[in-house]
Amino acid sequence: MPCAELSDIRCYFELLGDGEPLLLIPGLGGTLRLWDPVAPELAQHFSCILADNRGMGRSIARRTPKSLNDYVSDLVELLDYLQLDKAHVLGVSLGGVIAQHLAIDHPSRVDRLVVVSSSNFFTPYLKQMALLLAQGLRHFKKIDFVRMMELLATSPQFHDANAELVEQRVKAKTNNVSRSGLATQLRCLACSDKSPEQYKIDAPTLVISGEFDPIIPSCYARKMASAIPDSRFEMIDGAGHNPLIDEPQRVVPMIVEFLAGRAELARRAGTARQFPNHSVLGRSECVAAEHDDEG
Repeated sequence: MPCAELSDIRCYFELLGDGEPLLLIPGLGGTLRLWDPVAPELAQHFSCILADNRGMGRSIARRTPKSLNDYVSDLVELLDYLQLDKAHVLGVSLGGVIAQHLAIDHPSRVDRLVVVSSSNFFTPYLKQMALLLAQGLRHFKKIDFVRMMELLATSPQFHDANAELVEQRVKAKTNNVSRSGLATQLRCLACSDKSPEQYKIDAPTLVISGEFDPIIPSCYARKMASAIPDSRFEMIDGAGHNPLIDEPQRVVPMIVEFLAGRAELARRAGTARQFPNHSVLGRSECVAAEHDDEG
C-alpha cells in the first residue's frame, strides 16, 4: 500500500527505482510531485522514497505538527514501516532543514545527506523572508501567492528564458497549495532552531545552492557547509532557489556521483539495501483527500 498508518499521520508515499534507498523530502508547501522531473533519473541509481509531509498533498494529519521534530518523527516511522535501518536523504529548502534535523537527532538513520537551497539557522534575514511569505499567504489570492513564490524561487535568467513555463508551473501548483498546511510549516520553522552546540552532523553531506537565491541566499548554505566536518559545497551558477528542478542536467549528476560512491560499491558486493517487504511502485492511487483550500 502507498499509505503508511503512522502515529500522527496517514502518510502517502511512493517507491520508485532499485538500489540503495534514497529518502526525498520536499520543501515549503511542496508535495512529492516536486520530484517528478528528476525522480526517473534518480531511480536509475537508487530506490527512491517519495513522501508527502504531514498535512500536505495526500498525507492526512491526525495531529497538527508543533515543530519540525514532528515531521522528522514521521520520516523515522516511515523508514521503520519500510524496514530500513538507514537511507540516503535529500531535502530541498524546508525539506533540507528537516533533513538536517533528521541527521542531527537520528544520526544512525542517515547514510549520506544532500541539502539543497537551505540553511542551518533561522537568521534575522530569513525570519523577515518567512514573514513576507506569511503575509503573502494571508492576504494574496492563492494564484498571486504562488506566482510570488515562483518569482522568488526562479533565477532572472531562467525566468526570462522560460516565462511561459514558469506561468504553467504557477497554474499547476495553485490548486495544490494548502494554506493551512503551509502556514503550519512556517510556524514550525520559526520555533525549531538548533543551538550551535546542538548542531552536529556526522553524515557525509553535499550542500547545493543557487547563485541567485533570494529566499535562502547562498552565503547561508556556504556557512552551513563550513559547520559540517565531512561536507562539500557546490554553487550552481545562474540558478535560483530551484537549482535541482531548473538545472537538473547539472545538479542530478552531481547528486548521483556524491551518493553513488558507497552505493555502487555495495551494489557490486551484493549488499545494497532493499525494501524488505514492499514491492517497487510507480505513481499509485491512495484513498485519501487532497488538501486544497479555496483562495
